Amino acid sequence: MASNNSVRRTQFQVFAKALAAIGRKYQHHINAAGTATIIVMQSMPSYGWGLFDSAQVAMTCMFGGAGGIGGGGAAATTAIQALPAVINATITVLLFVYFVASGLKVANGIGEGQEVTQMVQQPVGVFFIILVLWIAQSILFNGVTAAC
Repeated sequence: MASNNSVRRTQFQVFAKALAAIGRKYQHHINAAGTATIIVMQSMPSYGWGLFDSAQVAMTCMFGGAGGIGGGGAAATTAIQALPAVINATITVLLFVYFVASGLKVANGIGEGQEVTQMVQQPVGVFFIILVLWIAQSILFNGVTAAC
């Protein structure tokens, strides 16, 4: 006796399943390329790009005079002055990796024919929280320059 309840998939589901399979196969490459691009873009002052660039400028201003405290020397001064850029790059990279993984999870769910409402809620919520934080930091640190 053969089962007669085979599930037919739509073309969109087939495409999403193939996209998820390719994405999972190359996820480490996507993450590495995205991470390298983020780091390069943030290390080039002429681009002035960063997810929380205004907050980074404000923290650079705050940490600019903190290096001489405690007599740590030039190495400590450089490390403390680089801290805002490292924090900004780390947050941006983590969010990039999170959204890549979430996107692949949603694409796989669509390809499997699952209800994706629950899977989409968290990434959409995180996106809106980041958007609110980005707007707030842009308003708070609007006129702050690296010259303090």
